Amino acid sequence: MIRLLLLLLFIYPLPLVAQSSGDDEAALAAIRKLENLLRSETNISTYRMRVVTPDWQREMRMESWDDRQRDSFFIRILEPKKDRDTTFLKAAGNLWMYMPKLERDIRIPPSMMLSSWMGSDFTNDDLVKSSSVVDDYVHKLIAEDRDSITIESRPIPEAAVVWDKLVHRIGRDGMPIRADYYDAKGKLLRVMRFEAVRSIGGRTIPTRWIIEPTDKPGHRTVMEIEQVKFDAPIPAATFERANLRRRQ
Repeated sequence: MIRLLLLLLFIYPLPLVAQSSGDDEAALAAIRKLENLLRSETNISTYRMRVVTPDWQREMRMESWDDRQRDSFFIRILEPKKDRDTTFLKAAGNLWMYMPKLERDIRIPPSMMLSSWMGSDFTNDDLVKSSSVVDDYVHKLIAEDRDSITIESRPIPEAAVVWDKLVHRIGRDGMPIRADYYDAKGKLLRVMRFEAVRSIGGRTIPTRWIIEPTDKPGHRTVMEIEQVKFDAPIPAATFERANLRRRQ
């Protein structure tokens, strides 16, 4: 889902809010443009995710519903068969997961926020915190050239965030190119790259998102957008807990 990716914008998504006092106007404008391009008010998407390690590979398909105004999203796993109808819901600040084999849903506790999401290089925290980048960080334009600009994002003092620094490289056309994630010691822990720019859902956007942890050589997660609809209405019932158990 674009929220996960935007995940991680990725990870990205970045919501539109008033500029905080420390923000650079050019940096904030670039992030706003990126948010409007990739996420919009709502999006309904289908993705293919491939997890690669030195020892094994895993591929999944999923569909997602993302509503920026409600700050909610819903994800349903389509493939492989053994994971079909596993669902995830973010609503009212909570993250829920339904496991069809056990016929039960659980709330993901804070202690599991940094755990891997479905065996990928994304974490549960990426899903929950994906809408707080603008709220929790101050953004500065730190470099620019003919083709791109680079924005550094640092957390505000009271923000409860995982990353101590984010560095986004964005093309002059508004397309994301790369995002780097640093810990409190200034160590680069993961890199996200955006590729395969093409027209989809009436917009031109990158349709392949690659995340690589720097401390795990040979590991990467590749998300590819198969279909997307922007600004389509999403019923409120989509984001109700009861929807976790509704099978296709």
